[in-house]
Amino acid sequence: MTLFGVEHVLPRDQEMDALAGTELREQANQAVAALSAAVGEGPQPLYGRVLKLLNLPRLSGADDHDLREILRELRICEQEGRGAYRARLRRVTRVDRPGGIGRLPRPRSVKGASAPGTCALCGDGYTTGELIGRPPFTEELPYVPIGWLCWHCLVQRRQVPRRRDVLLRVFHALFAGVEGVGLNGHESGVLLDWLTEEPALANSKPWTADPLENTLVRLRTSAADANPATWLSAQTAHTIVAVLQEAPASPSTTPRDGETLEALVQHLAEWETNPADVRRAQYGTGWRYRQRVLQLTAHPTFLSARGGPFHLFQCRVNPSGQLVETE
Repeated sequence: MTLFGVEHVLPRDQEMDALAGTELREQANQAVAALSAAVGEGPQPLYGRVLKLLNLPRLSGADDHDLREILRELRICEQEGRGAYRARLRRVTRVDRPGGIGRLPRPRSVKGASAPGTCALCGDGYTTGELIGRPPFTEELPYVPIGWLCWHCLVQRRQVPRRRDVLLRVFHALFAGVEGVGLNGHESGVLLDWLTEEPALANSKPWTADPLENTLVRLRTSAADANPATWLSAQTAHTIVAVLQEAPASPSTTPRDGETLEALVQHLAEWETNPADVRRAQYGTGWRYRQRVLQLTAHPTFLSARGGPFHLFQCRVNPSGQLVETE
């Protein structure tokens, strides 16, 4: 017998991770109803608390990522006592974000993590209580919603980008099949430093085949002028990845940077060679094809596990190219 007498309603962690879709939604509805009866608060006010936490007008707008986090919160409320749910079902409303070209859109929901987990974008771990959040999602296909993000990816990744943050932008832009890869001045500076850290890279085969001198000039200008958006063609992005693959080990390149680069190289090759024989007649040659190739990869990576493609946001600019500040 549990504190609220509803242990049968709230699934254990392993069961929760396996739930999806309609079954997961039914569990969420049952859990809210059962806890409502147990704590003596009406179902509608309790639903209101859940919706305020998720910052959604109705529960039908919650996806599987939202519902799993809510179920974990309800389970903790069960364990901690009758008064716990009031404090736990409350989102963080004050979110300090950088201004200028590093500013990301206001998150849809921010809360303390109910359990240890991994960021849905970069794969870094977070601990219980660390702030995590869901970004707003208004994009149409090919983009799919990102799950819960760590604080860096939610707020800081365009202001103080790491090398793997730049690689993630390349991956998801090529995944989606957009015209190119857009980098702000901070990201341009990170990529410029990486490409020029070892002078011998200019003599590498991929650089010789597709020279990057003009690209370096554009990246240097973007970094110096804090440009909101500098676009690199898909071909240039492929060349850059091939060049970085030949870069020697560096203290500036972390193991996670290296892991991301290795995964990116692998999946770019798989999209080119189609080792799983994905039927192009069924999936075409665009993002659906690339998504299916990732799903069938014989060598899963943290990139294939997270899926996508994800919309990683571009700065808004006016017709003269000046930054339009994001709300």
